[in-house]
Amino acid sequence: MFYLAQEWMTFLRGLDAVVGIPLCLAGGALIYAGWRLWPVVALLSFGVVGGLIGQSLSGENVFNVAWFGGGAVALMLVGFLLSQFASVVLAGIIGGAVTMMILEVFRMSGPFMWLGAFLGFAGCGSWAFANRNRVVALVTSFEGGVLFISGASIMVREVSWLHSFFRSMTAESPFMIGFFLLVPTAVGVLVQAADANRSSAKTAQQ
Repeated sequence: MFYLAQEWMTFLRGLDAVVGIPLCLAGGALIYAGWRLWPVVALLSFGVVGGLIGQSLSGENVFNVAWFGGGAVALMLVGFLLSQFASVVLAGIIGGAVTMMILEVFRMSGPFMWLGAFLGFAGCGSWAFANRNRVVALVTSFEGGVLFISGASIMVREVSWLHSFFRSMTAESPFMIGFFLLVPTAVGVLVQAADANRSSAKTAQQ
């Protein structure tokens, strides 16, 4: 999992600062109104996850278009066929991935790693089944946070003192990256919940 995160950061370093603007805008849209865009977001999310799985299965340290594309298409097809359970599957995948990252910090691998991933998948998937609306807000806010932070990191790179400040902060405490991602995720969940409640109230009045 850390390898995939490093690959994403390496990819971002090769982009121009102007690319950060659409990334921030897309991230902001998902944070603010991700639940309204859920059908499209779910399909794209399955594609990205499938592509990452395909890349990891390729066993190569360089980007493999065939494996990434094949995994993306395969999981997008699964997501389309199981669209009613998209939030459950995506929440499970995120829960399993986060569990694997935590276990990697403690240098655990092998069967314990996969058992932890399975438990994370099952636990988050079960919770998602009972809390669909909250999960949609959480998943879209998380993805929006990733895009927003990615875009901001590209643009901050152009301001030397800001870049040095954030780089030193994350170098001394890598967990700060998680904190930077947690903030927009939490804001998105709260904003989307309020927006969904307003929409439900208007529908009820009509």
